[in-house]
Amino acid sequence: MKKIFLFWVTLMALMTIGCQGHEHTYELVVTKEADWHTFIAGKNFDDSGLEVSLRCTQCNKTTVVTHSLENSTALTIDQTAVLIKYEDYELSYPIAVKNKYRIACVGDSLTKGHSWPNQSYPSYLSQYVSSDYEVGNYGENGISITGYGGSWNSPSKSYIKQTFYTNSLAFAPDIIALMLGTNDATGWANAEATFLSEYRVLLDAYLEALPAVKIIMMVSPPTVYPNAFGIPNDTIRDYVNPIQRDLADEYDFEVIDLREEFEETENYASLYLRPNNDNVHFTVAGSQYVAGRVWDVAATLRF
Repeated sequence: MKKIFLFWVTLMALMTIGCQGHEHTYELVVTKEADWHTFIAGKNFDDSGLEVSLRCTQCNKTTVVTHSLENSTALTIDQTAVLIKYEDYELSYPIAVKNKYRIACVGDSLTKGHSWPNQSYPSYLSQYVSSDYEVGNYGENGISITGYGGSWNSPSKSYIKQTFYTNSLAFAPDIIALMLGTNDATGWANAEATFLSEYRVLLDAYLEALPAVKIIMMVSPPTVYPNAFGIPNDTIRDYVNPIQRDLADEYDFEVIDLREEFEETENYASLYLRPNNDNVHFTVAGSQYVAGRVWDVAATLRF
């Protein structure tokens, strides 16, 4: 009898603390979001990070509860929610379900692979990712942020004005690995004035069209000068790279600083950059290194 009495005293204390003077009505609420909101069809809902509470609708006091789930296994492609339950309370928790997570690789010939597309870093990345991921290559030879430099050399030929950009949007990526700026260095006399603003235009366009997308800013790697394409290493180092780093900080993006990482590698030029006066594009080892680094970062992202 004493145990029953103590139980009821404890229960009443929990129900009234901070809520005296009004009738109690409660609702089930999410007080911490789950780590994942988008899931792969056929897989189970992962509630890691999810915290569910009972909230008093009068005073907003919350108490964390241990929840259960329904409709949370073998998710279907048309499913938009799972059901969270606690005793007689329930809550519909919105999710998205898709066939694959998608990584769009956006850039110039360093992304496309120049004359060796089968040895591009996106090609190797597609081999490295888990079976839940799909990789799209949206690089193009000679393209730039501003349209100046490279092989296009006109402000009407900037990346955002080309089909590569619209195709990358249509791919509906969850992650964008972005590496543009190397070709702008060859036309820096014209590109400098608009490089920062045009980079922001591209980033804002992606974020507006794909609000949940995660962008990985890839700081352009060094070149060896002279090279077959007239791309000045010092311009990339002194002007392009700092802007890329500043933008990553401004937008709070993940960063892969290929300049720093290459230069920290002994004999990086002969190891990662193609010989015979190319001195710009990646060797197989270079592409594999970049692909590995993109996957290192992409595998940690949640969406």
